[in-house]
Amino acid sequence: MELKQALEQYGFTKNETSIYIYLLKYIEATAFGIAKATDVPRSTVYITLESLKKQGFIFQFKKNNVAYFTAESPNRLINALKQKEGIIESIMPEIRALTAKNIDAPVAKLHTGINGIKIGLEDILETLKDKKIKQIFATSQPELLEYLPKYFPNWLKQREDLGVFTKLILPASASEYLKSNALREVRYLNKKFPFTCSVTIYGNKIAFFSFENGEPYCLIVKSKAVSDTFTQFFLFSWEMLESKTVE
Repeated sequence: MELKQALEQYGFTKNETSIYIYLLKYIEATAFGIAKATDVPRSTVYITLESLKKQGFIFQFKKNNVAYFTAESPNRLINALKQKEGIIESIMPEIRALTAKNIDAPVAKLHTGINGIKIGLEDILETLKDKKIKQIFATSQPELLEYLPKYFPNWLKQREDLGVFTKLILPASASEYLKSNALREVRYLNKKFPFTCSVTIYGNKIAFFSFENGEPYCLIVKSKAVSDTFTQFFLFSWEMLESKTVE
């Protein structure tokens, strides 16, 4: 990932990113020098420098009675994340208490793009860990591997490391896509019954993954009633299928 993009995903603004990278490269500089080199207006440079100082990412000092700025150790980026993580962990009991009364309320969330697909996959892993779920039901399309050639195999390994057993239905045309193993049993659906979504049923949630028309999205539905109903449909289909490819 490009450095600028990574820093912006970390939480920096575009101006903070430009100025921070400049100070990393050139060690120290005045506000005037930074403005000239980065094309950030001088008035904005002062505001941005103050923001970076408050966050602890840069340091100000004087030389010949002129204010200079320099970047703190890059390790500060990691330390800042750890501090934020510690703050959030300390208030999680209160947050959970506030949401406890709505924990069983039905919810549907739509996440778009490749990042949306990843959000859905991460939600599956997080739910499996949190709820200690040991079996899930799924249908899958090869698009997951095509769009996420590195991410998806790694995700599969993380899921298997949790010891979760998967009953998986694949289209007959995808017999080489995923095969049965100790933690996965695969059955194949006759090509007369094509399906275009990948679906995972996990606990009281269902995640739908679609790549239709090259527009990826993930729809997550949290509802015990809906999940139970889809589980029964899945198990009915499962009993009708064979473990070998059906032509």
